[in-house]
Amino acid sequence: MQLSAPKKFVYPLMAFLSIALVMVVLLYFAYQSQLKYTVDLFDNHAEQRVRNLQQILKSDLHTIGAGANYFHSTEPENWETFPIFAKKLLSSSDTLIGLQWMQKVEKENLSEYIATVKQTFPSFTLYTVPKDGPKTLGYIMPNNEPIYVASDIYPRTDSNMELLGFYSSRLRFQLVVDGIRATGQPSISDKVRLLQDGLDQSLEKTGLLVYHPVFDIKSDQDLIGVMVGVIRTTRYFDTLVTRTSADQELLIKVTDMGFDAEDDPILYESEKWQETGGMLLSKTVTLPNREWIVEFKLIERLTNNDRMVLKSVAIGGLAVACLMAYVVFLQVREKERLSVLLDERTQELQFLVNHDSLTGLFNRRAFSEQLNRNISEGQTFGLAAFDVDNFKHINDNFGHVVGDEMLIHVARVVESYLKPDDMFVRTGGDEFSIISKVSDKKAFYDYLLSIIEAVELSPLQSGEHTVRCTLSMGGIIRTTENEEDALQKADVQLYLSKNAGRNKVTVAD
Repeated sequence: MQLSAPKKFVYPLMAFLSIALVMVVLLYFAYQSQLKYTVDLFDNHAEQRVRNLQQILKSDLHTIGAGANYFHSTEPENWETFPIFAKKLLSSSDTLIGLQWMQKVEKENLSEYIATVKQTFPSFTLYTVPKDGPKTLGYIMPNNEPIYVASDIYPRTDSNMELLGFYSSRLRFQLVVDGIRATGQPSISDKVRLLQDGLDQSLEKTGLLVYHPVFDIKSDQDLIGVMVGVIRTTRYFDTLVTRTSADQELLIKVTDMGFDAEDDPILYESEKWQETGGMLLSKTVTLPNREWIVEFKLIERLTNNDRMVLKSVAIGGLAVACLMAYVVFLQVREKERLSVLLDERTQELQFLVNHDSLTGLFNRRAFSEQLNRNISEGQTFGLAAFDVDNFKHINDNFGHVVGDEMLIHVARVVESYLKPDDMFVRTGGDEFSIISKVSDKKAFYDYLLSIIEAVELSPLQSGEHTVRCTLSMGGIIRTTENEEDALQKADVQLYLSKNAGRNKVTVAD
């Protein structure tokens, strides 16, 4: 029986429409699956980047706090050693570009103060820069209130040295001082134009200032100065994130929601942010006195590779329905593989959050958390700080590869002598710390001595070279000290060991 002409077209059309319908349904679900994966990947990527930024900020605040503790715990006649201490602090941060000591000076003490500072800095001159005004020499405060003068700075570059003698005559600074005196906590400014860059008001604002109170060691109510940490914000944001792991372009906008940021709240904004649409995600970075809103914008929901996959699925569906199923199967399998890879990478990143990538030891972040935990629980414990004697000499004579091998070697030797439940940490460079359950001074001294003797008697064999090293150790038995005091006291003992000829152990009374 021969079909009529209309029926000849109806059956092929029905078959085509049936296959096309299956294709559309499969394409829809494939698109939704890919989109969900993209959203999850986007969110994980943004969350990780914000956590990294939060950790860098926390590390910088800790570093600035250590600088403030120097002036809190050191007698004024010894403040001249600040550059040595500051150099070590700044070496641990890529974003912190300077530390400024702003000493509190009463009006009636200005002459004596200036004469004292000129003994160290002969060209020292007192000056301020009023709001919307030029540089002004001398004291100009209207109510004879005390001023906070830049009395020392690190690094002592030519541009930084020009800041010596500067004090702020602006109301905003006085509000900051009142705030940190009342709370005892550091205060982070909105974005500012750094004086190191010059006095030109048209210069871009690329800095943040962190004000940390410094109280008299004899009275927690008597503010003797302010430690100012100078941060270059471009180093935070330029490398924050540009693309996801799927090579999708991301845009970023960072908005300061804190005090005095209303006139210019945008800390950073990608060039194409305003004119570009896309998927938007917002995260919050919490700081001591303000919040930053970090917004991520994903320009394209799908990558070029994703689009090619969907087109291939569509072509396959038009040809054979079963081929469509096979393509979808490959897609699902590929997503599962990528998910496994993402989980593995996440685990690696989680490990690196608390561990040093070279030695596998705990890092400074884990060390700080454990130290805080022990102190908050009121524990008495041993705290040791040590480094490799003349480590620069090893790097200079045998190369940085051997230097890294020596750090790993020292880590393994010390690990073999650790007591159970002791925490061994690489705090940076050739510097290490131990948190020990040993709380008796004599036992702690013998314990540390056995470690440095073991290292001294364990040379590193690297190729044809036999390389030896020694350690200098300083330790304390922590009873009532807070974190900063405990670390400071351990560092003091370490310096005593070095001054005594190195390869020594010194434990505080």
